[in-house]
Amino acid sequence: MPTLILKQKITKGYDHWLATYDGAEDLRNSKYSIKTIYRGHDVSDPDTIHVVMYTPSMEVIQEHMKNEAELIAAAGGDTDPETMSMSIASD
Repeated sequence: MPTLILKQKITKGYDHWLATYDGAEDLRNSKYSIKTIYRGHDVSDPDTIHVVMYTPSMEVIQEHMKNEAELIAAAGGDTDPETMSMSIASD
């Protein structure tokens, strides 16, 4: 299972993003088998988030980002890969 490391700017503030992100944890787990390992923000910039998660495959994370684009946008995130730094690591 790949480990995905994301870094991205958000637009609606960390507390809003966090509430929405945490509220969708069951959806990510049950529908996509995506498991969050860590989520937080830069110490010096709360509008830059960091997320580490397990995903069954890159195709699954892409499907999640496409299908849940409205939810991600409502949280203040962006599904455009150009707006984020994404690294794939082994487990």
